[in-house]
Amino acid sequence: MYKIVFFLLLSVTAVGQSYTGTKTPYPFKQADYTPVPKGYTAAYVNYTGRHGARFMTKAGSDVKLLALLNRSQLTSLGDSIRAMAAQFLEIEKDNYENISLLGDVEQHAIGERLLKREATAFKGRGITIEVTHKKRTRQSADGFLKAFAAYKGKKEFKMVQDTNENVLRFYDLSPAYDAFKNGKVIAERIDSLQHDPRTKAIVAQISQRLFTTAPSEKEQTALAEWLYDLYSIQFSLVMEMQQANVHFDFGKAFTNEDLQWLDKVNSAADFLEKGAGLDTLGIQSRIAAPLLLDLVTSTDALIKGKLRKDAVLRFSHAEAISPLATLMGIPEASVPSNSIYNFDKNWKAENIIPLSANIQWIIYSNGKQFLIKVLLNEREVALPVKTANYPYYKWEDVKAYYLNKLKKIGVKPGDDMHKYLLNVR
Repeated sequence: MYKIVFFLLLSVTAVGQSYTGTKTPYPFKQADYTPVPKGYTAAYVNYTGRHGARFMTKAGSDVKLLALLNRSQLTSLGDSIRAMAAQFLEIEKDNYENISLLGDVEQHAIGERLLKREATAFKGRGITIEVTHKKRTRQSADGFLKAFAAYKGKKEFKMVQDTNENVLRFYDLSPAYDAFKNGKVIAERIDSLQHDPRTKAIVAQISQRLFTTAPSEKEQTALAEWLYDLYSIQFSLVMEMQQANVHFDFGKAFTNEDLQWLDKVNSAADFLEKGAGLDTLGIQSRIAAPLLLDLVTSTDALIKGKLRKDAVLRFSHAEAISPLATLMGIPEASVPSNSIYNFDKNWKAENIIPLSANIQWIIYSNGKQFLIKVLLNEREVALPVKTANYPYYKWEDVKAYYLNKLKKIGVKPGDDMHKYLLNVR
């Protein structure tokens, strides 16, 4: 199955690299892992992941694009794109917000690899599964747990009300963060990219490729945005395309250079809103304090036997994974940039928060002491903590480091995290 999906992905576009940012299907590559220190075995897993590859979350770009094309005079390429848009809508019908078949495959495969790699952690003590109120997180958890069909322990699902999802949807609960996202700091920088001559040239060139009579300048700008949205989502729907015996590739409307630039423009907002941004301790990362605190305290509870589980599995969204990676100080997620033109020299959305992105805290024990290793998208990463045994760190050192960091931003164990989110500035 996985080989079939791989070749389907390769065949979707003829333009080379996809340039799809946060909508990139999970880019797993087999890694060589550093051997576990002698005498230690995996004891617990603390997992935080993004939902799998998905359909669009709501009708919008797809409907608007087809409506514009239907009322316009088109070139032969434009006619081809219109036919693709109609096919796209048929596949999307009744599937908004759902994960796709590929998303299910991604999650199942991650679960299989985790279970195989860290087998000694799964002793049958049970698993806690936490999801948000968005159904794609429950669907992702279900896909992930297919790998645990033979697991003997209890699988306990937890979902809190959407007004109190402090740990997994903290980004929706902070008025100050909402103001930041909609404020001048981000708007001015994104505007500079959207009004850049390269953006305007791309918009005009796409219009020339598709229309015999150009629509208004505003419609041309919207067209490029809508078309890029559909282009990005198509990679998640390769299996649905196969089932329906259709093939569409919106990449035909773009050159490779177009896609590279549009990816940069789209990823810039992600970088500022949920990445390292201008300051790695800006509000865009500090709002992840509830999640980081939960990881620290639940890991400590697992180790001390207060939480009798093999694993805690959380399924959330890109808006949670990226700020967590930055707040944790994972190197590739923690390089700020004053220039919006240079942010992508270090920060790559497709490497940090692709679809099914995940951060795994793996705890190892020799019966007396505990080590932790962190994986970002199943790759070993460094932590800003001293160790003589990279990528393994003493748990007490990691706990002390993160509790101290949280203390500096006004958070400590036992605090009301909902109140924190309402008041953080």
